[in-house]
Amino acid sequence: MANIYDGAFRTILNDCRKLIIPVINEIFGKHIQGRKKSVFFPTNIF
Repeated sequence: MANIYDGAFRTILNDCRKLIIPVINEIFGKHIQGRKKSVFFPTNIF
């Protein structure tokens, strides 16, 4: 079951980077505006 959520979150990070800040705000009840550039580094080890 966790793989479904991992895949969805990975898709958001890779394909919809502008949506990650609103998702984090919604999940944690924060109000981050995300005006700065975000850089994502993959941490998966294959």
